[in-house]
Amino acid sequence: MPKPKKPSAPKYEKRIVLFIDFLGFKEVVERTKKDVEEFSRLIDALDSIGVAGELTINPSQQVTQFSDSLVISYKVSEISGVFWMANAIALTLIQLVGQGYLLRGAVTIGKLYHTERHLVGPAMVTAHEMESRVACVPRVIFDPRIIKAARRHPQPGHTPDEEEAYVRHFVKTDLDGQLYLDFVTWKSVVEVAGLDSDAYPEYLAKLATLIETGLNHKDVRVIEKYLWLHRAYAAERERFAAMPAQYVHDPEYVDAITALPSFSVLATEARKRFGAAKNS
Repeated sequence: MPKPKKPSAPKYEKRIVLFIDFLGFKEVVERTKKDVEEFSRLIDALDSIGVAGELTINPSQQVTQFSDSLVISYKVSEISGVFWMANAIALTLIQLVGQGYLLRGAVTIGKLYHTERHLVGPAMVTAHEMESRVACVPRVIFDPRIIKAARRHPQPGHTPDEEEAYVRHFVKTDLDGQLYLDFVTWKSVVEVAGLDSDAYPEYLAKLATLIETGLNHKDVRVIEKYLWLHRAYAAERERFAAMPAQYVHDPEYVDAITALPSFSVLATEARKRFGAAKNS
């Protein structure tokens, strides 16, 4: 009888990897013990995160979901893969805000072994460290090498510059120099990600609710995260308020946004609490 073939040794592949998880998941779970509606909302939100893996179209894609975390990866050589990854993240962040939750995560590139059963490699370690030690606030940050990968594998008919431009439509540069996916501004949420424009004021209102709760939190480490989100929210609200009258085609639309609370006093108090705790 012929000897059975030995299984091939596992090999790392160069892959793009996304790692995201819920912000404040421990507190959310604690609330589900007594709040049936919260439990139901959480399960729906976890389902929404899982759907993120269905929003990309890459043949080599692998998806692993565990507890509140999601990992998506695929070979770096996938055509326009970075664009589709950014698109999937944007839609997921927007969906989760609508359900009352925020995410934090990172996208990087490197050696990874990712199958239906196994997930291991230096790229996973890097993604986790970026998420926990660098992202810190409710944002999904992008390794700059991701932009280079986008340029190397553009959509047919796109030049490298065009492909990079499409990817950069999703991201902004934060004050600390990190690239992150913008899920606050009208341009990113409506024009780029595709949320219905009429739904944007309600979307900002949902962010406002999350910000108010976060700025009132007893833990100053939590407050720091929502101060970051408040800065982005306040800047967009003020942008609408500063629009010249001749450029406002729908005054009621603008009014709906500028009528949202500024939280300027609350944010000032939160910054004082954070600063006092930091200096103590």
